[in-house]
Amino acid sequence: MLLCHAGPHRIAFHAHEVASIASPEGVSAASARRAFQAPDGASRVLVSSSGGAVGVDTLEIEAEPHPVLPAPPLAVRVSGGSLQGFVVVQGKLWPLVGLVDFERFLRGLVGEEAA
Repeated sequence: MLLCHAGPHRIAFHAHEVASIASPEGVSAASARRAFQAPDGASRVLVSSSGGAVGVDTLEIEAEPHPVLPAPPLAVRVSGGSLQGFVVVQGKLWPLVGLVDFERFLRGLVGEEAA
């Protein structure tokens, strides 16, 4: 599992969904900060095997498995289906999202801002 920050906010991804980790220079990535209505920014980019990319501020690898707590259906719907549940790591609750679905959700937020 990858534990990431988008500004002060926490977010987790399944490590197997990440094909590579890149620097943000020259990579078109949707910033995870958008989910929290914060200005775009990233120091690392998580790239999926399909080419989708999400920028995060920090990341840390968590090797231990953790049970996934279910997400309320409303939260799943509001997240565009990207929220898969929650995990408790380091005594904190982390939303667990699917990388491809989260990237699609973030890109959709840009269209909402323009409306």
